[in-house]
Amino acid sequence: MDFRLLRYFIATVEEGSLQGASRRMNIAQPALSRRIRDLELTLDCGLLVRGPRGVTVTPAGKAFYEEAVGLVKGLDLAVHNTRRLGIEQGRQVRIGLVQSARKYAFVHEAIAAFSASRNPSELAYQRASSTELVEALREGRLDISFAFERRIRSPKLAERMIHRERYVLAAHPAHPLAVEEPIELAQLSGRPLIWLARQSEQGDHDILMQQCRLHGLDPQIGQLSRSPEEQLDLASVSGGICLTPASTILTIHPGQMVFRPITDFAMELDFSLGWQHEIESPAVDAMLDNFHAAIDRHQASINDGSAGWTRLLGIPVVRVDETDD
Repeated sequence: MDFRLLRYFIATVEEGSLQGASRRMNIAQPALSRRIRDLELTLDCGLLVRGPRGVTVTPAGKAFYEEAVGLVKGLDLAVHNTRRLGIEQGRQVRIGLVQSARKYAFVHEAIAAFSASRNPSELAYQRASSTELVEALREGRLDISFAFERRIRSPKLAERMIHRERYVLAAHPAHPLAVEEPIELAQLSGRPLIWLARQSEQGDHDILMQQCRLHGLDPQIGQLSRSPEEQLDLASVSGGICLTPASTILTIHPGQMVFRPITDFAMELDFSLGWQHEIESPAVDAMLDNFHAAIDRHQASINDGSAGWTRLLGIPVVRVDETDD
């Protein structure tokens, strides 16, 4: 089946009319109508009911729409991944970057140092969730990767703990809790939170939610976000509050949010670097050397207090665990 038929049908359902779909897909309306009828003939059933005010989806059409969306998304992902791999062919170092890795200066320093001594075109990057990156590292599709929370447990892989950071409260300046002083978890009771949808490696539990409940707070979710960026956007636009890792401080301009340490909630987020232990590649070795040197400086700045964002209102919110390096 021609995937264009699926795209035309999806657009028609989502726009609610052939006219709207024809504009969206940049195709003449009579031609689009013929293609939809061709699709119905191929499937031997009616998918849409045409009317003067648009189209109505039949039960068969609704079921086909849901399947078609999945097929088109799968095709688009396959095309994207194939094009990316084609571009990356021949590159020597495959690096996995977690969301918001850009906020850490040492990451930029390491890559800049590598690029100064070697060809930067040797590097290929993949940005994804920690779960996806760790899986890619374990399967040999990445050489080096950063990860939040997901510990790397494999004899073929090595790991270095970079730091551990605590969760803090981020409040819009107009929110009643936007006070520059430490806070206790109980003070969040009954306060709607912008919540980041997070799952454990088993996929069935929200670790942060569990820990909040163990410490006596049953979080009230006001809105649910799908990424840290969306969480902060929603908190900013709605004038709300959220629980977020301490390093979020690095991504926010002064005055946009008020950050408060939570004195009785010590849950920490692990940030680590993993790599293929047995791979033999001068380029990978060089990149690792630069990462380790940059991490050394990063950890030293945490320990000596020169990294100001690691202490909030005098309370340490980031630490280096020397026993886990």
